[in-house]
Amino acid sequence: MSRQRKPSRQVSVDEQVQVVLAAVKGGLSLAEAARRHGVSSATVGNWRDRFVDAGKVGMDRSLPGPDGGQSQAERRLRHECEQLKPALAEATVQLRIWQKGAEFVDEVPSRTSMP
Repeated sequence: MSRQRKPSRQVSVDEQVQVVLAAVKGGLSLAEAARRHGVSSATVGNWRDRFVDAGKVGMDRSLPGPDGGQSQAERRLRHECEQLKPALAEATVQLRIWQKGAEFVDEVPSRTSMP
């Protein structure tokens, strides 16, 4: 006779964090935290591992995270920089055209010097 598995209980993210913090602080073992919340100790272990990994990303700015390891100011500046690159390229081309035209300004007759 096979043993039927109990349906897993939905646990909110906030509750998962509380369980993990209780286990990490040493107040509860993983098994005790699992018993109290009606989940397996493997589930609590997985929560803990995900929590610690997410914390690493938050601490190490060189790792890509949900925000790419960037603050809001850094994202704004990168966006502004991406907008300015094409504007600078266009201005550079226009300047070169003006400079090239300036080489021939003496050769172009003006309306006042025409008979």
